Amino acid sequence: MIRVMIADDEPFIRQGLKILINWEQYGFKVCGEASNGKEVLKLLETEKYDLIIADIKMPKMSGIELIEHVWENISKDIKFLILSGFYEFEYAKKAIKYGVVDYILKPVQKEELIRVLENYKEQYFKQEEGRKLLEYSEKIVFDSELTKIILGKYEEDNLKNVTKYIPDDTARYISIEYDPSDPYFISLSTEEKRIAKRLLYDSLKDYLGNNWFLAYSEDNLFEEIFGVGFIYVRHLREQLGISEKEYIKKLYEAISQAVHCKINIYIGQQVDGISRLTDSYKSVSIARSLQMFSKNKSIAYYDEIEGKMQNKELSVDKDMMDGLIRAIEENNEEMITRGIESFYAFLKGVAAEPDFIKLNIDYLLFNLINLAKELDPETDQEEVYRMISKSIYGQATIRGSIRHFKDFAMQYANYLSHLRHHAFGGVLVEIEKEITDHYMENLSLKSLSEKYFINSAYLGQIFKKQFGISFKDYLNNYRIDKAAELLIRSNEKTYLIAGAVGFNNTDYFISKFVQIKGITPLQYRKQFCDRRQI
Repeated sequence: MIRVMIADDEPFIRQGLKILINWEQYGFKVCGEASNGKEVLKLLETEKYDLIIADIKMPKMSGIELIEHVWENISKDIKFLILSGFYEFEYAKKAIKYGVVDYILKPVQKEELIRVLENYKEQYFKQEEGRKLLEYSEKIVFDSELTKIILGKYEEDNLKNVTKYIPDDTARYISIEYDPSDPYFISLSTEEKRIAKRLLYDSLKDYLGNNWFLAYSEDNLFEEIFGVGFIYVRHLREQLGISEKEYIKKLYEAISQAVHCKINIYIGQQVDGISRLTDSYKSVSIARSLQMFSKNKSIAYYDEIEGKMQNKELSVDKDMMDGLIRAIEENNEEMITRGIESFYAFLKGVAAEPDFIKLNIDYLLFNLINLAKELDPETDQEEVYRMISKSIYGQATIRGSIRHFKDFAMQYANYLSHLRHHAFGGVLVEIEKEITDHYMENLSLKSLSEKYFINSAYLGQIFKKQFGISFKDYLNNYRIDKAAELLIRSNEKTYLIAGAVGFNNTDYFISKFVQIKGITPLQYRKQFCDRRQI
């Protein structure tokens, strides 16, 4: 509905206009009325109006003065329809430059009012359609920039573009998701779940109002999670004069009512700027996994869970679990074996209490992630969580395979050992030497990660951080440099040189050579031969 305000100093005229037509039948709703321009301005402080029907002559502030003030100080989007007497018409024309849509002579005739409103409505919807298309295209670009920041793969321009819409202030990444255990949600088909996810996104946008750009669709991240993202910034709760927890509670209640289905909210750690939003985003998966440690199971704060873990305010066998954690940290195989045997004896003793078992396993998971984070503050918590949970929550663990659990514990102990080693640059020195000595062989990040007992994703991260390019690009550059040397020093055919430096496909070798050197291998050789003759 198009929101309308009627402003006239004569009460009977205001009342007469309200009952002259069935406003809602024509797509309008009279949401307010005022007796003068000052009252109109007061109402505009708290309510949004699309169209104001104003008498040209009112006390305290005339219609013309009101229109001019709103146009220059409040919004050019608010449109006016002028009520005027016959002798005021010339005076009314002065307001045309302020975007007045039309004027109506008093006394107002029903047919004339309908005509004017229908004309306005046609223009209104054209402008709305144009505005929405513009906003939609801007949001697509914005979400693309925001995704790079969330994934920690942004450049300075991405950050500048995002902070045009989001204050670079204290922030959190929040995920609002349908509860996967809700019977009604389980009964939905995949397509119905996608529709429900869209409803969740639209409900969040409606709740945020003018801040709707803070709603973020997670479609390009995890398809298996039916939820939406929300970039929470401090000014949201400051606008309402409430605490952060009160704001989140109000949000939860409003969205729950809008979607009529059980939802959970997972709140990432607080970060001190949008540039660190990736840290908050990664901590959401921990909040989701360790949801049972939150006071309110439907609203899980990472910070709250972290505090409980660090203060050990949990019903776990802390002596046993802390002993196993310490053994893994120290990479002590004998202590790890004893700790796991004690752990499995404990599992058998509480077999009838799966929640209690999960509590202890989650306690172990959180602390192992924390060990990696302490060794390297830039550790990707989410990546480590996925690596651990894939092993620790496997069926073999739950069914009682001590060997499986021990293999995981030893692998993770080695992983921590290499993290510690990396703190002094050790592992990257070894990787660089591997490239220098074995560049002609079938080298890969995966094979090297297995050789040096380090997670491949993490190895890729620290390699790029150290050398400024990916492992694959570094290796290709090194191979091409070696190929360039052979082209100058020998008369071997191109395909033989390609194989000698580690390329099995000659066409791919030529393509990479042109990409890096700017010319083909034959042109490169000829160029140096010509220089020698000179």
